Amino acid sequence: MGIMKKIFFITLLFSISLNSQEKTYDFLSNYDSIINHTVKKKETIFSLSKKYGLSTDEIIKANPGIQIDKLKRRSIIAIPLKKKNVAKDKINIIVDSIKKDSVLLSDLKLNDLTKEKFKKIDFELAFLAPFKLNTVVLDSVEDTKKTLGEVNLTTISINFYNGVTYAIQELKDLGINVSLSVYDTENDLNKIDQLKSLDLNKFDLIIGPFISRNFNKFNSDNSSLIVSPLVEEGIATKDNVIITTTNNSLKSSRVFDIIDSEINLMEDQCAIIISDSENISSKSKLISRFPNAEVVDIDNENLFVDPEITDSLMGFNKQNWVFLETSKTNVISSVTSLLNSQNNNDRKIRLFSTVSSENYENSNISLEKLGNLNFIYPSNSKPSMSFEYNNFYENYIEIYGNEPDRISIKARDLTYDLILRIAVFKKFENSLQYGKTTYFQNKFDYTFKDSFYRNQSFFILRHRDLEILEIQEPNNEQ
Repeated sequence: MGIMKKIFFITLLFSISLNSQEKTYDFLSNYDSIINHTVKKKETIFSLSKKYGLSTDEIIKANPGIQIDKLKRRSIIAIPLKKKNVAKDKINIIVDSIKKDSVLLSDLKLNDLTKEKFKKIDFELAFLAPFKLNTVVLDSVEDTKKTLGEVNLTTISINFYNGVTYAIQELKDLGINVSLSVYDTENDLNKIDQLKSLDLNKFDLIIGPFISRNFNKFNSDNSSLIVSPLVEEGIATKDNVIITTTNNSLKSSRVFDIIDSEINLMEDQCAIIISDSENISSKSKLISRFPNAEVVDIDNENLFVDPEITDSLMGFNKQNWVFLETSKTNVISSVTSLLNSQNNNDRKIRLFSTVSSENYENSNISLEKLGNLNFIYPSNSKPSMSFEYNNFYENYIEIYGNEPDRISIKARDLTYDLILRIAVFKKFENSLQYGKTTYFQNKFDYTFKDSFYRNQSFFILRHRDLEILEIQEPNNEQ
């Protein structure tokens, strides 16, 4: 079975295993737009019907299988909207966002490569990923479902592949033709040696492999533009390498700039630093700013923070600034829960982290708790609730049978951006002058420094209630 056919078959099984609910598309087609609403505490179908100007029957029809008597908090339900309501709501959201974050409309740079003239419309794209299809037993549906239901190299590769193919279809609608060649590296260096014997010069762009050792092995004798889409550490840089993630030290330094500005506004704060062994450098920088700070060290054997310790370290009638220097999901989850239980009017807690991690967006971590702590941290991506994203979300589910995750959205965004840059400027290096481009959850602003290309654009996010806001634009210096 050829790799493209096998990927299609596995993707089909993936779709079947993850998408058990039938969608009432005939009903929803009567509406101009569908948005996703995250259910808040005490919200009911009746209260939502009043909020959006719908009947309760319309909401029920749009969400087959919904529990009518009780909505589950943080669950997502579809809300069908008329176009006139969408336009009004969209304007209100933009105005509210500008007011909340004090962003001047003149400061917004809305670059759109699709409005430019295309100098190149035919592309050859190669995608290399550790699908490990040789380990998937297609004869056993249950085993296949189990493999595809877990986060592993196969599921990450499939999700990324889906994002790439979605972008290719969008580009086709713009008049750009992309011929895609897919190769399974099997996460095996011997397999990569075999792939190196291919004619690679024909490709305008090569995306992957994912893993640094595989990437370096594959790119040792290659001259085509090659993209490291998910990792930046350990990549052997050359003048044909494009790294789409921003350097962690740059993101960290920007948060320290924010911390310094906050110190100038409020000097009388109680500082607590919770750090693991992987973030000694940032811990030292924090101690230099807060020499009287209390430090709680986390080691690999003890991932638990004693609530009695944090309780005894907190100050009353002043702000308590807690710095959580870790990317470990279980530590983040337990510490945010702990801090929420100790947060009150007499003992206000704010949470910061200089560590870049998408683990803060893990479903096990409560957005409400992060919002209560006014949490600030750097991230490569920002969750989107835009109307354009909601249309993408619905289309993606219809095509692939499951929700797009951070990996598939990153794949869509970077593939769409890279091809458009070359389509408009003919050569990728000529696109650097264009500056920042922003898509569903990612933004890109490439620089050529130290003999390779790197994305220098990222987000600094702040949680407020259930919202996730971008609070500042990062520096364009590295």
